[in-house]
Amino acid sequence: MIEQLRAFTYERQRLGRAAPNAARALSDVVGVYSSHPSAPLSLHARARTMDAAAFRRLDVLRLPAMRGSIHLLPRATAHLAFHATPAPPADRKKRMKHFKLTDARYEELRQRILDAATEPLTLPQLREAVDAEAEELKGVSAQMTRDGELVRVGAGGLRSNELRYVVAELEPADADEALAWLAGEYLRAFGPVRVKDFQWWAGVSAGRAKQALAAHDTEELDGGLLLRAQDVQAFEKATPPQGVDLLPKWDVYTMGHAPDGRDRFAHPDVVKECYDFRGDGRPVILVDGQAAGTWEKLEPQLFDSAPAATRAAIDERLDAVKALLDG
Repeated sequence: MIEQLRAFTYERQRLGRAAPNAARALSDVVGVYSSHPSAPLSLHARARTMDAAAFRRLDVLRLPAMRGSIHLLPRATAHLAFHATPAPPADRKKRMKHFKLTDARYEELRQRILDAATEPLTLPQLREAVDAEAEELKGVSAQMTRDGELVRVGAGGLRSNELRYVVAELEPADADEALAWLAGEYLRAFGPVRVKDFQWWAGVSAGRAKQALAAHDTEELDGGLLLRAQDVQAFEKATPPQGVDLLPKWDVYTMGHAPDGRDRFAHPDVVKECYDFRGDGRPVILVDGQAAGTWEKLEPQLFDSAPAATRAAIDERLDAVKALLDG
């Protein structure tokens, strides 16, 4: 069944540049990790056409979501991903202690930031506007981001992570209802999946993960894999992927399943090579949907020998990546 898993998930991840544009690619995979250049490169691997200007035109928000990581999310559904995965209260206490912030000082700086950041400001600009020390501003801005009061705005260049911050007001949503929505999106974009896969990806408890998935009509396959009932025929008809894909660091596909559930795209002999010592996904070369090497610093390192045609296809995709980033 592994071949069918690979074929179906590859299609649902819109790899092979199957999405018509970057906006559709983003909504089809729920969201991508927000760091540059990972965010634009994840979409570039999925969109038929995309340049730097198209990326900048996206109607998106950068918010904490799955596993507490900052994601680039479609504006229309960003609040659901955010409310589905709230940070535990203990996180705020740790942050306040780490940055030596009292409740009074936090509220003072929070109000100043709300007054100042009505348009996007860099951290140095924000610090000057609110008259705060660098470390305390870092702590307050981080907490306000976690609370959904402050959002990050991307830098001008696709290689740059010099972010700006602006005040935001998110739509409310019930946490359990939002998580049920997120479970349905996960089933659609990453399925078939196990409960533990969703628990790992979303960063929620096993009980919440199970309850959220139970809100959907699913069929259970071997190994506890759940597939949306409406996707059974599509799963059976999925065809083996062909071609070369370059997935960036932290790509949503490599970070989309629990560590013991990644064999659909990486053979057990090479799966460890696809992740660093922290468990973060490295830049991965897929050949016909399977991990065939890495490409850190735009230098391909294949796990095994490859025919000349495959190497040429890899070089062609690398040239496309360079053109995007240079643009």
